[in-house]
Amino acid sequence: MGSGLLIGFILVILSACYTNGLTLSDLYPYGTELGDTISSESSITYKPLQPSIDNLVRLGSVGLTATRYHVGIRGFLTFENDNGDSISMNLLFKSSGDFSNTKAYGRTTADPGLINRAMDQINEGFPNTFCSTSPPTQLIIGTWIDYLKTGSNQGSNFQLIVATNGNITFGIALYVNVRIASADAGIDSLINSNYVPVDPSFFPFGTTIMNAPSMMLNSNIPGTYIFSLNHVSPGAHASYQYLNTLALGLD
Repeated sequence: MGSGLLIGFILVILSACYTNGLTLSDLYPYGTELGDTISSESSITYKPLQPSIDNLVRLGSVGLTATRYHVGIRGFLTFENDNGDSISMNLLFKSSGDFSNTKAYGRTTADPGLINRAMDQINEGFPNTFCSTSPPTQLIIGTWIDYLKTGSNQGSNFQLIVATNGNITFGIALYVNVRIASADAGIDSLINSNYVPVDPSFFPFGTTIMNAPSMMLNSNIPGTYIFSLNHVSPGAHASYQYLNTLALGLD
């Protein structure tokens, strides 16, 4: 093979690989002009989920349905039922700090383009989870910009997209940059007065949160993490027919 062809071949391979992480332009659209509300430290506002979500991790195990959500300025998104039982998806949770420059946006959307974008991402990591006959019906989007930004810290930027059709639910976490050394990342819950703290093994970076923009889960794009939020596993529920067909073929 000539040297020119070899160099061209190498360049093609390199161009197909993601060597850099995400930028702000890679996030799903956010902003008050799109209907986002902005969270603050002084008030906690829950917004209704329409439709509500069954089979949600931890809540589903005790037959509870999530009916509302809250995007917290401290780096989490909480789902709650009518009785106050809740689970929280923590991307970078800090119990204290200077949040005066933090902007936390939250909204639900049924925008077809965004739903297709999320469905395609999830199906890459979990084939046949969503299809044209059972797509997500809504996205819940939480976006944190200039998180814990101070004079000496440029702030962190990250986003959580939850895609659901009311019975099948998946999450996509996007980390553009992380400029704090410690925070909680993962799921915690308060159900029937029983609190279960965050398990740091939920994300592959564990407690080394500054690695979040350079690692990945069920994706080939650094900073991208795709995961199930179902009580019943995707293999037993969301992708039942697909996996059952494979199993029959293997018998």
